[in-house]
Amino acid sequence: MKICASCGTQVSDDAAFCNNCGSPLVNKEVETGAPSAAPAGDTNAQAPQPTPQPAPQPAPGFQGGQQQFGQAPSQYQPYPKYDPSDHTAEFDPRDIADNKLFAVIPYLIGLLAGLVAGIYIKDSAFYKFHFKNALRLEIATLLALIPAIIPFLGWVVSGILIAIILVIEIIAIVQVFQGKAKDLPIVGSIGFLK
Repeated sequence: MKICASCGTQVSDDAAFCNNCGSPLVNKEVETGAPSAAPAGDTNAQAPQPTPQPAPQPAPGFQGGQQQFGQAPSQYQPYPKYDPSDHTAEFDPRDIADNKLFAVIPYLIGLLAGLVAGIYIKDSAFYKFHFKNALRLEIATLLALIPAIIPFLGWVVSGILIAIILVIEIIAIVQVFQGKAKDLPIVGSIGFLK
């Protein structure tokens, strides 16, 4: 039995490639250049076989969901998932770190306090992003109060909508403290504030 030099798997003597990793198996006699010693009386001795050529390797970084030759499954590097609602990479990390507390003010205290904070840090793009998200939440809250005009059923509908908006606001506050700039679910699609 031969042993693969790449992964250590045992393969049969007549195999040219490893069954596990696909690496070419090289005959030690051919590799060292020493011809195999044939018995003196054997006229059917074969000449040494040429070294098998390695199989073509896929381009580096190409994964396509299939195992690459010579690569164990644990070495896969998954592609990062693209999230169109995540804008964190568009902002300066220093801006995010310096202005997290200011960016949470419009969510916790309100838009008026957010405007005062905005005057103090008018150059922060991270703050402006979250101020616009807080403004979207306020508009959604006003729209959620409209069904309250209708007695009983409207009150229930408005209460449910306000509870949903409260959950979205908690999500927004958590995202600010994590240093993320993501569009909010449901209310993030209010387009005139972009």
